[in-house]
Amino acid sequence: MPEEKSKKSLLEQYTELSKNSLIKVQYSCGGNSTGIDETDYIPIVPDSYVSESTLKTVDYGLAREEDVEAIVALLKTNNLALSDLGVGKRMFLVALLEGKTVGCVAVEVYGDAGLLRSLAVNNDFRGKGIGKKLVAEAETWSRDNGLKRLYLLTTTAAGFFPKIGWNNTDRTLVPQSIAFSSEFASVCPSTAVCMMKELE
Repeated sequence: MPEEKSKKSLLEQYTELSKNSLIKVQYSCGGNSTGIDETDYIPIVPDSYVSESTLKTVDYGLAREEDVEAIVALLKTNNLALSDLGVGKRMFLVALLEGKTVGCVAVEVYGDAGLLRSLAVNNDFRGKGIGKKLVAEAETWSRDNGLKRLYLLTTTAAGFFPKIGWNNTDRTLVPQSIAFSSEFASVCPSTAVCMMKELE
């Protein structure tokens, strides 16, 4: 059936030949050859490469005045509280990708303890370690500024924080200053998971 063979692409013919013979077909580029048994196994763009290349281009630092609008947008998109951000002593850290704010996190300061809150990452950049890095940057800032421990409340990320060294704690055991914060007193529901991390 010569007519039927001609309809197959050269790649299909080579692949079929390799399956039906002892010859392992190799495709070389720049002198490097790779044996291929099944075309389905060719890695086109591995996920790990995408993640690593993205992380290399992200910068982290203290939020600037020009980041405020993007931070508000991130918090709104992630359904995080905005109503009490006008009061209290807090600082924001941001993740910047080519000048665009793609993530944020805040630390509220209460003496030698702090409250981690407002952790948000742009939907298009989730799963690339940006949230983890933001928390690490917030912990470093807190430690450098004399805080001994951090607390948080979460209704959605109770599985995330233990992986980066946070532990569940009883809500009644937090310092009084933290317990009286708007986050604890009114913003987060009583069902939220309370967590803590020692910084020393």
